Amino acid sequence: MGIEVKRVGVRRTNCSCSMPGVWRALSFVRGALVIFHSPRPCAHIAHGMDVSSFHRLTAAGTSVRLSPVPLLTSGLSENEAVFGGEERLRECIRFAAQKYHPQAVFIANSCVSGVIGDDTQAIAAEMEEELELPVMAVSAHGFLDGEYYAGYLDAARALVDRFMQPAKRRDGTVVLLGDCGGMHGEYVKELQRLLSLLDLRVTGQFPSYLALDELQAVPEAELVILLGRRMDNEKQAQLSALAAHIRDRLGTPYLADVYAVGAEETARWLRRVGQICHREEAAERAIAAEEASFAAAVEKARNDLAGHRCALAIGRDLTWFQPEIVLRLLDKAGIELIGIVLLDCFMPERRAVMEEELQRRTDVPIHHEGDAVAEELLHRVDFVLTTHELVDTKLRQLFLALLPSVGWSIERRLLDDMRRILHRHESRGGLIYG
Repeated sequence: MGIEVKRVGVRRTNCSCSMPGVWRALSFVRGALVIFHSPRPCAHIAHGMDVSSFHRLTAAGTSVRLSPVPLLTSGLSENEAVFGGEERLRECIRFAAQKYHPQAVFIANSCVSGVIGDDTQAIAAEMEEELELPVMAVSAHGFLDGEYYAGYLDAARALVDRFMQPAKRRDGTVVLLGDCGGMHGEYVKELQRLLSLLDLRVTGQFPSYLALDELQAVPEAELVILLGRRMDNEKQAQLSALAAHIRDRLGTPYLADVYAVGAEETARWLRRVGQICHREEAAERAIAAEEASFAAAVEKARNDLAGHRCALAIGRDLTWFQPEIVLRLLDKAGIELIGIVLLDCFMPERRAVMEEELQRRTDVPIHHEGDAVAEELLHRVDFVLTTHELVDTKLRQLFLALLPSVGWSIERRLLDDMRRILHRHESRGGLIYG
């Protein structure tokens, strides 16, 4: 029986809709109202995202329940697809203003409105004058000429350009830029804890979680910090461009060239925050305390883990999985990594990039899915660290999370999970989600 992977998806092109990106950026911006200039069924994507947000908050154990802002669709039909939907959009905006009394209206274009050529920018200007209410249209058109992140960033720029003014800095305040699981997720909570060690307070998360009346927290912040994983990611580069736009327009400095994911990376991140905010001594104290606590956790874990053998199965691109954190942790814990298997989930050129990255960091043998030696390798180790669920139920698997934790928490969690997987009966195999 060869190696099999559950639910394999290989992404060959960048294909997504801009409208859910607009919704993600605006869904909890109180005072806003969003109109999808689209057929009615397009609204199901927003409903699905709201349900996901609810379940994510529930899983995180929080009692907070975020209420999304009103969302309407202009309800484009076959008639509008032939004769144009501009009048339909005007009627929708008037209805929205009369029924919901929003502080601002944002129009998200669909691929249908783009194909028929509706000039939503002109309609927004016209309706703003008529209603004396800010009305803005995002430029991207569904699948036609944009994608999820284009809609997200277009909506964020509209908030910056229309609702923020230069302001005096408030010492000790930080605004987070991006999402990464939302303001009540583990990522942001741990980031807030780390910043509190430097006597810094997070006053907002932009764009999704600040009301229109609260947006001045961004220009007032001492620092804007980007959320993310790595610097060379294309989407992070776009988010960095937004941060640069905020700095150029409002003067707010930002941090975007190092991220607090992994022990060594977080230490560098804390030092950079300390330098920018003139809290160097506090940063060094925080690093020393966190490293001492983590060293004690590693030493405790070594009693159970040292001398055990594992394999690493990788099917994610470098954009989504950075092997250096795992490789470093295995060495600290005294675990012997006896081989790496590259799963058949890559485009050929991207698999070559991952293999080159691994060869730079370790001399452990690298195999490919389908090789007989690869299958034999997975069955003679104590457990397998894997980015994808493997069908073979006899393997003790530790599934590596797509979104890594912040700070030292990712490595602490992996240590705990490796200890747990080793206590599974070897004849039963099993899977733990890291």
